[in-house]
Amino acid sequence: MIRHIYKSLDEVFEKLEPSYGHKFEEYDINHRLDEPGNKGALGQIVEEGILGYPINSDAEADLKELGVEVKTTGVIKNRNGIKAKERLTIDAINYKTIVNSKFEKSPVWEKASDMLLVFYNYVNDLPYGDMRIIKAAINKFSDEDVQIMRQDYDFIIDKIKKGQAQNISEGDTMYLGACTAGTGALQQQPYSSIKAKQRKFCIKQSFFSQLVRKYVNDEEFEHVLSIDEIKNSTFEIVLESEFSKYYGMSETQIRAKFDILDNPKAKNRYERYIAKMLKVNGDVNCTEEFLKANITLKTIRVEENNTIEQSMSFPYFEFTDIVKQEWEDSDLRNLFASQKFLLAIFKRKEGELYFERIMFWNMPEQTLDEEVKPVFDELKNVLSSGNIVREIKTNKSGKQIRYNNFPGMADNPVTHVRPHGKDATDTAPLPVTDKLTGLKSYTKQCFWLNNSYVGSIIGLTKTKTKK
Repeated sequence: MIRHIYKSLDEVFEKLEPSYGHKFEEYDINHRLDEPGNKGALGQIVEEGILGYPINSDAEADLKELGVEVKTTGVIKNRNGIKAKERLTIDAINYKTIVNSKFEKSPVWEKASDMLLVFYNYVNDLPYGDMRIIKAAINKFSDEDVQIMRQDYDFIIDKIKKGQAQNISEGDTMYLGACTAGTGALQQQPYSSIKAKQRKFCIKQSFFSQLVRKYVNDEEFEHVLSIDEIKNSTFEIVLESEFSKYYGMSETQIRAKFDILDNPKAKNRYERYIAKMLKVNGDVNCTEEFLKANITLKTIRVEENNTIEQSMSFPYFEFTDIVKQEWEDSDLRNLFASQKFLLAIFKRKEGELYFERIMFWNMPEQTLDEEVKPVFDELKNVLSSGNIVREIKTNKSGKQIRYNNFPGMADNPVTHVRPHGKDATDTAPLPVTDKLTGLKSYTKQCFWLNNSYVGSIIGLTKTKTKK
């Protein structure tokens, strides 16, 4: 193939735009779709069949004459809108050499600084050749994005220099992650004899999803900070400083401070208090930075006896999805491996709740793979075997109560499964008919973090797991 040399981005888009709305199979000139297990087939089709240059594994940018890397990514439409199909992996981390590279001169920034993103509509179970190209866009990171990515990079490098590469987690950082690569084979690190998992730098899926919303849907979101605020400090320190102004304030004082007059018993009132403190009009979880960094606000209420009554819930899952997934690529593992939580802690004193403090937290991978994985495995086994309902009992009022075999709070120190539906009639399809009852659907369930584990995270109790 004679390589086409592009003189401008306009010329690149002249090649790409006629493909919008068309299937990949129309451009598969080298039969990439016929190659079993070729995960890069769609990107190769874009490069060879549309842009007209041969694929290569050079360290240089794909369109080296323009200094632009080409990335093809799937867009998934779901009940919450649209998102990127997966994170964007950029470059393998060489623990021995990367410690000598500054961010601006690093291989990861050389590849990520200018990217041509080609979006396609990903539909589960549809053959890849039948999936259609949506559009393309050239991405330029904002100054704020670059600063946060630089801080992420420095954090990862600092861990390696401290001999802690084995403790790196994708949830450690905001936008630029260090995800496991391949099977996560163990490698030597330069400052410790402990081997660490093989990893790659990546643009986190949450950040990539924001690019999808920006370029595909033209969506805009509220911000919680500006580039001036993070020039000499980190995102976490800036937010800690902002929240500290309100530490020690009672709920009554907070409501008066921000002139909040609506229902004082509303379930979402604590989230509203946090939004007001950050000068956010809507949902903090839907701000630009929180969405990009996959940060989720969770409020915790500590009682006067230093206990937490409520476990922490997460969105309900589809039973049919659980049985199709392997642990390493499961939604549950991805949730905790990449997500960071902003925990807003309120403490009850003399009957009233006071805003005590905030903290950022993400689950250590050791806890995830050693403590949470058994719950996922057991749930998958229960669903795939059809042994959902263990027994049915009739209570004193004559109502029948179903008891299931899902992992409960007593079965695991970290997490358990229990209902998340509006009521027993709010159900989801089962992958296998229940053997005892013949039910083909069951009350929606979700994963919960045990209240005792949540207590250990914020320092109330000790736990055998790593927080």
